[in-house]
Amino acid sequence: MSTTRLLLLGVVRIFQPAYGYQLRRELLTWNVQQWANINPGSIYTGLRTLAKHGFLEELAEGKGYKPGRTSYKLTADGETEYFSLLRQALWTVDGFQPGLMQASLSFLWSLKRDEVVAALESRIVQLEQHEKAAPFNERQILQDPGTPNHVVEMFRIAVARDRGELEWTRSFRARVLAGEYSFAGELPDWIPGPEAAEQWRNLPEPPD
Repeated sequence: MSTTRLLLLGVVRIFQPAYGYQLRRELLTWNVQQWANINPGSIYTGLRTLAKHGFLEELAEGKGYKPGRTSYKLTADGETEYFSLLRQALWTVDGFQPGLMQASLSFLWSLKRDEVVAALESRIVQLEQHEKAAPFNERQILQDPGTPNHVVEMFRIAVARDRGELEWTRSFRARVLAGEYSFAGELPDWIPGPEAAEQWRNLPEPPD
């Protein structure tokens, strides 16, 4: 749920105020249904749930409005929750929820560069600790007579993912230190082209 919540709050924060249909369409262009396991049909429900909990404000268009024509913007609590979830996803290594880091990458630009560097250095330390502990954890699995033989391969694939993430994190940190990308308080390194801007100005009606 934290991955979904971060994505929904983050995309609302970018385009607010924005219609539910807008937000759903944007998230689908990010392929969130694949790497974040978000059911496209649950996006509207997630937006309404966040509004119910006070993180989003619903701006309805008259009586009998459709969910797709309800627009949303972050409340003060929503802004706080957004940064809390973003920092949690960035600073915490969780091999069982790789979507968290994927989601945080979408919004790193809203943090300052020095914090991103510090968080990446923290992730490197955590991943290095996982790597050091891996042989002993594997040995424990192999020596446990109550553990089926195939379970060790489940552990090994998790270790391989950690190893790959460690290599990527080191190289990403080096790129950030070298001045690549843009972060809070800096000039943007990417501006949407006129075609993208036009797409957001002229929205089709949402489906029934």
